Amino acid sequence: MTRILHLSMLYPPHIMGGAERSVALLAEAQVAAGHKVAAACITPTGWQVETRHGVEVFRMPHETDFWPEEWPQHNKLARGVRRFKQQFNHRIEDHFGRVIDEFRPDVVHTHSLLDVSTRVWLAAKARRRPVVHTLRDFDLACGTAAMFKDGQRCEKRCLECRGFTFMKARHHRAVDAVVGVGAGILQSHLDMGYFGHVPEGLRRVIWNPAVVEGIGAGYVKPSLAGEPLTFGYLGRINVEKGVGTLLDACARLPVGGWRLLVAGKEASEDGSLKPKAAGLPVDFVGFVPPREFFDRIDVLVVPSIWAEPLPRTILEAYAAGVPVIGADSGGIPDLIGAHNRDWLYPPGDDAALARAMARVLAQGRAALPGRAAFAPVVQATTPDKVARRYLDLYDEVRAVVATRGRRVTAPRAAASA
Repeated sequence: MTRILHLSMLYPPHIMGGAERSVALLAEAQVAAGHKVAAACITPTGWQVETRHGVEVFRMPHETDFWPEEWPQHNKLARGVRRFKQQFNHRIEDHFGRVIDEFRPDVVHTHSLLDVSTRVWLAAKARRRPVVHTLRDFDLACGTAAMFKDGQRCEKRCLECRGFTFMKARHHRAVDAVVGVGAGILQSHLDMGYFGHVPEGLRRVIWNPAVVEGIGAGYVKPSLAGEPLTFGYLGRINVEKGVGTLLDACARLPVGGWRLLVAGKEASEDGSLKPKAAGLPVDFVGFVPPREFFDRIDVLVVPSIWAEPLPRTILEAYAAGVPVIGADSGGIPDLIGAHNRDWLYPPGDDAALARAMARVLAQGRAALPGRAAFAPVVQATTPDKVARRYLDLYDEVRAVVATRGRRVTAPRAAASA
C-alpha cells in the first residue's frame, strides 16, 4: 500500500475547471486500488478536514489577497500584485508542511498550482518526500496559465510573465518526476528550460481520466432523426476557447439543415460573444450536464485558440460516441489522431473550420463515426488505467530517490567509520 498525497488548487465539490475533476477521479481510483490517499487544496475559509469518497481532504486557508473567483472584481494592478506575491507565499508552504506531517505520505503528487505557491515543493523536499508534478496548464511559465494575450497565442514568454514566474523557475528543481497530460505541454516546458534535471525515464505523458455520469458500457445515444444536424460547444465561453472563431465559421455555413448549441458560462471579462450569433441557428443553453448535452448533439466542436493541453470535453464526447472537430492545437490532435486530418483545422481559422463543418453536413448524420471508433481513447482514459500508470511511476520515482539518497549519505557514513 502506498500513501499518496495529491495537491491541487481546488478539490470537489469546489470546481472551476477540468483539473479538479481529473484529480478527484485519479485519487478515488487509487483508493479503489487499495492505497491510502489524501488531497490538499485551498479554501476561502479556515482549515477543514473531511473524507470524500474514501479520500482524506485537507482544505487549507488560501493566504492570498483575494479568492480566485473574485478575480474579475479587481483591477489589473491588484491582480498583478497578487500574482507576484504568490511566488513568496511562505504561509501556504507552512500549511502544506503541516498536511505532510499529519498524513505522512510516501509520495507527493502536485497538479494545478496557479493559486498555490510552488513553495509547497520546498515543504515536501524538506521532509524528503518524492515529488511528482503533472502539467495541466502553463501556470509555471505564464501569469495567466494560458500563454495567451490580447486574443493571440504567445509563442514565447513575455517579460511580464517572467516577472510573475521567476521564482517558479527556481523551485521546479525540487520536482523528481514530471508528467504532461499531453505531449505538447510537456515538450513546451522542456523547451522553456523547465524539468531538464528530471531523468528521461521519469518524464511521462499520461492522459487524464474521464467518466461521464450516466454513460457506461450499455449506453445508447438517443436518435436525433428529424432534427437538423446539431453541432455543439461545451465549456467556458471566452476568446481563448475559440468561441468567436466557431461563431464566425457558422456565419459561413449554408442556410438550413443545421444548428449549434453552446453550453457553458460566459466570461464577463471578455465581453459578450452573443452578438456574433445574431440571425444564426445558434442557441446559448447555459449549464447543461454533459450526458444531457451529448444526447442532444451530433458533433462536438473544440475550437481552442490557446494550446489547451488535453480538453476533457473530447474525452467525454468520445465516451458518449460523439465525434469531435477540433483545432490542431495543444493536446487536441493527441486525442483526435493525426490520421483523422479531416477532423482537425488550424486554430483561429474560421474558414477552415467552416469547411470541416460543411463536410460533415454534406455527408450527413448516417456517415458519422460510431462509438466503436473512439474505443482506444476511451479505454486508455478509464480511471483505473490512469491510476495504474501513475502508481507505476510512483514506484519508479521512489526507487530512484531512495538510490539517490544512499549515494549522498554513503560517503558521510564512511567518513564516520
